[in-house]
Amino acid sequence: MTQKYIDELDEVLEKVSLQEENAELKLKGVEESLSDTKLNPYGVTSIDFSERQELIEDILKMEGTLMGLKLAKETYSEIAL
Repeated sequence: MTQKYIDELDEVLEKVSLQEENAELKLKGVEESLSDTKLNPYGVTSIDFSERQELIEDILKMEGTLMGLKLAKETYSEIAL
């Protein structure tokens, strides 16, 4: 029974890791597009940084989730022994 939980945790870890990698790639693309944006020195130019901020927050949440899942997996692994 415990091995089943460990296997399920491995699947979730893999899925969250893939989502984190995708978010990091998307963040890299957003940052590159923002770095290419020229600001108008004679007027107010608004650049929407919200997508970048949301991606950073999502990545941080995924990192926390991964740490929690790894801790749960370690706990179940110790129980299985």
